[in-house]
Amino acid sequence: MKKRKQRKFFNKGGELLKNVGIIIFTERELKKMTNGYKKIIGEGAFGKVYMGTTMDGTKQVAIKCSFTKSKQLRHDEFRNEITFQFKIDHANVVRLIGCCLETNVPKLVFEFVPNGSLCDLLHGARRQELPLPARLHIAIGAAEALSYMHSHGHHNYVHGDVKSANILLDNDLTPKVSDFGSAKLVSIVNGYAKWCVSGDMNYIDPTYIKTGRFTEKSDVYSFGVVLLELITRKTAKYDESNSLPIDFVKCCKEQGNGRAMYDRDILMAHHAQECLNKIGALAVQCLKEDVDERPTMAQVLKQLEQVKFGASTYSD
Repeated sequence: MKKRKQRKFFNKGGELLKNVGIIIFTERELKKMTNGYKKIIGEGAFGKVYMGTTMDGTKQVAIKCSFTKSKQLRHDEFRNEITFQFKIDHANVVRLIGCCLETNVPKLVFEFVPNGSLCDLLHGARRQELPLPARLHIAIGAAEALSYMHSHGHHNYVHGDVKSANILLDNDLTPKVSDFGSAKLVSIVNGYAKWCVSGDMNYIDPTYIKTGRFTEKSDVYSFGVVLLELITRKTAKYDESNSLPIDFVKCCKEQGNGRAMYDRDILMAHHAQECLNKIGALAVQCLKEDVDERPTMAQVLKQLEQVKFGASTYSD
């Protein structure tokens, strides 16, 4: 019976997905590609991510295996979301390659991004020296991805879970925004009053918590927290109970800027403080309680590019 249901979904949904260019893998193929699911490269409340290699041995991939959230998977909704992920074609977005429909919860196959997450590099086991230009490069690339999502053709999408752990980095530190499990069309989000975002509470827009309304400006708030991580090298919740956005905004109000909280490793660089002040001020704008006072992601991107241009003139 189970196999019959899976085959029915494969026949109905799989053909539609293949028609838009998504590769449909069998369960046997994924098992071979992962060598029996031996190497875990990511793990969280959603499930696990395994390292794999394509059948021809030419390319590494990441295979996401999510936990079953309910007995009845909404296949139509899943098909719509996976089609959306496949259509998002941007250099700063992790590329979806295909999926397997033969399991209770479909497994997703993504391009492999080798340098871990921004969270890993800033705070974790992969921690390494990151000069200000590299951090600005990461911020701009991630902002480009979100700005693209928010104005994708005739449809606007929200990500719903923007955080440093969902910004992956290539070998040259090119950022790639990942994990679109919460991503939705803005029109769909606004049409469902009970649509629930299951993101990290340290990044979630307080206005969403109060009103239940999630918009593009909610992604902007979360990105503001990421900007603060980049310039302070503190986690969103640091020293066990301190809130980075609350403390940084307070510091700026009391001292005029966030100098007291900047990462000392980059603060000492020549002309860094002016750039850090501009990025910090932009982050504070993103964190405004009134969503109408927050910039759009397109405006955030423009301001970051201006900071980069200013920094390049200092170095000339």
